[in-house]
Amino acid sequence: TDFVANGPHELRTPLTAVKGTVETLRDGAVDDREVRDRFLETVETETDRLIRLVNDLMVLSRADSEALNLRREAVDLAGLAHGTIAKLSHRAQEKGLALEVEAPADLRPVLAEADRIEQVLVNLLDNAIKYSLPGRRVRLRIGAKEEGFVQVQVQDEGIGIPAAELARIGERFYRTDRARSRAEGGSGLGLAIARALVEAHGGQLWLESGEGRGTTVTFTLP
Repeated sequence: TDFVANGPHELRTPLTAVKGTVETLRDGAVDDREVRDRFLETVETETDRLIRLVNDLMVLSRADSEALNLRREAVDLAGLAHGTIAKLSHRAQEKGLALEVEAPADLRPVLAEADRIEQVLVNLLDNAIKYSLPGRRVRLRIGAKEEGFVQVQVQDEGIGIPAAELARIGERFYRTDRARSRAEGGSGLGLAIARALVEAHGGQLWLESGEGRGTTVTFTLP
């Protein structure tokens, strides 16, 4: 139902861009090498957006049908966090953001699929970077909880989420700033995927935020 209501809007933007670009190339722009290369780059970018959307929908579909088939193994969560931060450091540097990881030295491994948990971290950190104010910090905190769970927090010093919209954050395809998020390539599925993957591992995910006070996303893993 979510896809029927919202999916066509997500598909229309990249497909319209690809179609318009191809038509322009066929009308003669292909003969200008500089213009051709720029237009082909647009086609590649929009095609990548479509692939990401399809992949996101596949993950959610498998999660809904409990068919993710997680390959669990002992995962060094602190090491995974540092590796994920390194992959996103260039984006953070472009905004003048500092990315920090806080984790105890004696943290025990978690039983999880490393690639899926990395996807959770990437989705949460990507949002934190996207909505942080320039020159601020994004913190990734990891710590042991009681009853055999590890808690992970991604905290930003960004624009925050209005109280009236907080309850809807995490709904599929929902964005607080639809025009801005779509322009940046977001589908409104990142947080929904993160929650689905965490819950598939037996954990929970929740948000705390205040407009102008930043956002903290917390999740647990057994």
